Amino acid sequence: MPKINNFLLMAVLAAANIARTAAAMPMPIPEPTDIPAPQLQPQLQVEEKEEPSQPKDALSQQWRLPLEGGRVSSFFGASRGHRAHGGIDFSVPRNTPVMATNDGTVVASGVGYLGDRKYGNVVVIEHEGGLRSLYAHLNKRSVNVGDTVTAGELIGLSGATGHATGPHLHLEAYENGTRIDPNRFMLANLEDNALPSAMHAKRTGVEEVPPAPHSRGKAGKKDKGTRLASAKTSKKKSTQVAQKSSKSHKRA
Repeated sequence: MPKINNFLLMAVLAAANIARTAAAMPMPIPEPTDIPAPQLQPQLQVEEKEEPSQPKDALSQQWRLPLEGGRVSSFFGASRGHRAHGGIDFSVPRNTPVMATNDGTVVASGVGYLGDRKYGNVVVIEHEGGLRSLYAHLNKRSVNVGDTVTAGELIGLSGATGHATGPHLHLEAYENGTRIDPNRFMLANLEDNALPSAMHAKRTGVEEVPPAPHSRGKAGKKDKGTRLASAKTSKKKSTQVAQKSSKSHKRA
């Protein structure tokens, strides 16, 4: 019995030593496993679209002078007898360079405008905002219909063609077909370089401005014929009345 007890005691002590040894040994650290890096999704590049430029309205436009030098000899609306002047006249020598007042497209280049030949050699430019500028009495035209011009570009030379008493540039402006004062858009102060006679006529101007020219077709010819026939009829009636009056005096 004592031998068995000793054996059991030694077994217990050996097991305890094994447990202490195992507890004292460091635990193995597991080697890190390779974890794949997260895949970044490519960013979508959004193309920025440029907003189309908005056309300028009439009030925001600014026009440069159509020529260098010269003096204003007649303003828009100035008194011309019983009618008002429909544009601005610049007194300049013949063959003075004439330039576009603003960017635009040439819509007319020839003799007369819309059937009205009083303008002589004329160039008309269409601008943004429903505006048009007209340059009349030119001695020479340097642009053709369809040409694109920029502000300050040469479009012709001044002259005295059409109904003109001397060399000058006649400038007109239109907004959606209605004749308006070109001075509304001018950067320069035209009154600072105007003739005294032009200033006087401007102050005594009349309110009614002549209408814009319009095309004359067959209807215009018919109206002219009707007016001639009416004039002949009136003259015939006046002659008959005079004859009857003469006969009455003879009888008396």
